[in-house]
Amino acid sequence: MSLVLGLEVTPRVVRGAFLRTTLRGSEMERYAEASLPYSAESESESEENLLASAVAQILAEGERPPDRIIASLGGEAASLRLIDLPAGVEKKVAEVLPGELESVLPFDVEDAIIDYQIVGRDASTIQLMAVAAPRQSVANRLRELQSAGVEPRELAVGAAAFDGLGALLGESLEDKTVLVVDVGPASTDFAVLTNGRCTFARTLSGGMDLVESGRRAELGSALQRTFASYRAQRSETPSLILLSGETAPMESARQWLTEQLGVPCGVALLPEASGADEEMRPKFTKAAALAARAISRGKQLDLRQGEFASLAAASEIRKHLRLIAVCFAAVILAFAVSLMARYRVANAEQKELTATLSEVSKQLLVEEAHSALHARELLTAGPQIDDPLPRFDAYDVLEAISESVPADIQHDTRRLLIEIDDDGDHGRFELQGTVGSIAERDRLVEALQAHSCFADFEKGSISTAVEDRKDYKLSVKVRCEETASRAGEEK
Repeated sequence: MSLVLGLEVTPRVVRGAFLRTTLRGSEMERYAEASLPYSAESESESEENLLASAVAQILAEGERPPDRIIASLGGEAASLRLIDLPAGVEKKVAEVLPGELESVLPFDVEDAIIDYQIVGRDASTIQLMAVAAPRQSVANRLRELQSAGVEPRELAVGAAAFDGLGALLGESLEDKTVLVVDVGPASTDFAVLTNGRCTFARTLSGGMDLVESGRRAELGSALQRTFASYRAQRSETPSLILLSGETAPMESARQWLTEQLGVPCGVALLPEASGADEEMRPKFTKAAALAARAISRGKQLDLRQGEFASLAAASEIRKHLRLIAVCFAAVILAFAVSLMARYRVANAEQKELTATLSEVSKQLLVEEAHSALHARELLTAGPQIDDPLPRFDAYDVLEAISESVPADIQHDTRRLLIEIDDDGDHGRFELQGTVGSIAERDRLVEALQAHSCFADFEKGSISTAVEDRKDYKLSVKVRCEETASRAGEEK
């Protein structure tokens, strides 16, 4: 649970809105206001004392010191502009933006604090709302607040301070475009919120000082010119004006604003809280919007950049270092438990798959494989199973006889009978043929005897078939024990 203070400081009054934030949401706790008498002749030291007293009075209204303070720099001390850039440079906006602003700023861009937020985009273009404020102005504002006893975590700027209203008012601003006008003592903030996000902001010179001096028409003309400038740069048409600040409770001020801009005017329906009744509550619109920046999402303009960056974030980290360490250890422990659980599941799956691989490889490849590499080797070598075909069949006998016939002998086969058992180990063949002479028959027999599977040759009778041709008969047994032994060795 955190307590956030939105602090609005004007030359005449200091207003504060205390917002309590929790994990479940937020609740406005209190509104507080302290007068700050303004005099052009006041010495600077007395002004600082007056501000410190007013701020102390605001802080005293809270139940406890706030955990976070959000304040703002007046818009008259900064330059707020809408800038269109190619979509391709979105990741390098911080590098490109100073060059885009250099030619339009009334001060040196190198001596400025620059920030931006994206307010629109299409396929080829992004539109930014950029702010540039002199470093000295930012330093003076922070020094002024520090002298008054507060260290703001964020420093909004001008009319863009109303950006927090979207988070505070929620659904009432969804799908709507509204103007927010705050007439201050010497300046007027003009902001446009689209779907709760600030898309246009200007701070006009002149405020209640023009009204009180009878120059209200000048203020009206300035508002009309600013409204025309907005409509030239943005397409959304506002449907409502929300009046903020000192003039918000005045019905006459709301009617006058409607006449000037042609848009119905009302007030922001801020959450109820002690310190302000329903009539006076709209005066705290800017203070409430500043506090609500703590619950807003998305990037918002903040002048606490560079050397002005808040050190509170680092101190908060140190303050909660022990809690962070415990949370980190819990995350590591949860990761380790998750990793162990995943390992056990994966290990069980691996054992199951290995068992399946062993069973399948035993069935198909005879030998069990316990790894993918082993299975690949068995597949490459081929299945180690007994070949159902004979090791030495009739085709092998026929091939052996053909190779044994000498090339210079004319041999005519008259009859060939081959008998081989199922295993191809034993059998016989009977060959009847015709050769040119008995010597050629004997040469053929010698060639057949050289074969390892042929044995027990029986030479039959020889007769004369035709002139110079002899018929012969030959019976040979087939025994291939050596072939079977070699096949086993190869296996």
